[in-house]
Amino acid sequence: MNQEILPQGDRIRQLLTKSNITNANINNLLREKGVFLGQNEKNNSVPILMKTIVSPEEFIELYQTQKSKEDTIKFRTATIKCNKEIDLSEIFSENMNLNQKIIDAHKYQPTFKLIGSPNPYFENDKVIFEYKLEKDNVLEDWTNNKTYHTGEIIITKSSDGNLELSIEQNSTSKETLFTNDLFIREVKKILSNQNLISNNEDFIRIKFNDFINESRIQFLYSFTKNFCIYLDFLSITDIDLILDENEESHQDIKIFLDEIDSLKLNGKGLQNHLLLKNNKYHHKLIFASISLKYSFNIDGVKGFCTIVISFPDYSSKKDINSELQISINFNVNREHKKDATETHLRKKLYPFVEKNKMKSYKEYKTE
Repeated sequence: MNQEILPQGDRIRQLLTKSNITNANINNLLREKGVFLGQNEKNNSVPILMKTIVSPEEFIELYQTQKSKEDTIKFRTATIKCNKEIDLSEIFSENMNLNQKIIDAHKYQPTFKLIGSPNPYFENDKVIFEYKLEKDNVLEDWTNNKTYHTGEIIITKSSDGNLELSIEQNSTSKETLFTNDLFIREVKKILSNQNLISNNEDFIRIKFNDFINESRIQFLYSFTKNFCIYLDFLSITDIDLILDENEESHQDIKIFLDEIDSLKLNGKGLQNHLLLKNNKYHHKLIFASISLKYSFNIDGVKGFCTIVISFPDYSSKKDINSELQISINFNVNREHKKDATETHLRKKLYPFVEKNKMKSYKEYKTE
């Protein structure tokens, strides 16, 4: 912020209603002010907080919460089967005119636009589209209210001979996620127009309802194993846990669980917690998000990293079609901070994450 003013009223509303400011963020702030609400919904909490005096420290905390969540690179993947051999450099060489498609997809003028026209570049059996969005954001800075967000689509041919095309989506904000979806629709249209996919073929994505409660936990727990040469698993540190109201609690924990709707578990070594360790309880437990901590050594660069694996739309809206999302954050040891960027570290690590994800998905998904 370049100007020494704090937003109140409608300006604070614009920040509070953003999706990456959660109900918990707002209600924690209200509780610190001595305000306790019976219903944990923004329709109740936002109007009350708008009428209070938000201190500079409180505003900075809220602002940094939404900024850090928005800037974290999030990965989603999708695959589609092709019915004949494809040449990526030939198929994806033309301009998709994505900026016009962004405008066409909105009823009113969108609050963001694509900068320039992203042209693909080719790397081995990959075609990569990198792009940058300019977004109108009055909360970023009242003298320069533009923010910039990068996105990336990586299209890869399968190496197993099955003629599958995989798309890796790297997004940093809701707007880049929206743009990625437009990209994927265009990719499917191009493949269909050239008769490279069957008419009824669609992208396969890992979704919340691809699992039952027990197998979803086993899928997420597969990341506690030694799946990567660069990582040593340390602990599960956070779990968003929801109790399935359609399942009966196991008798020895029934009294404890039947009065609870959801739990936010934080700590060290949560994988050893009695409730989570014993699989006889797993039919009642819905894991919507899990955070795993590792130590890493990537080409001599050492530190700690956290991998967050989640179904974000299930956490926020109970959407059973929520798509799996992965983010990787690094805390590099001080002596190695100049030796590698997070982008480099992420590129080295993510192929192992992706391989374990697909292997475990095939093993634990519901047939």
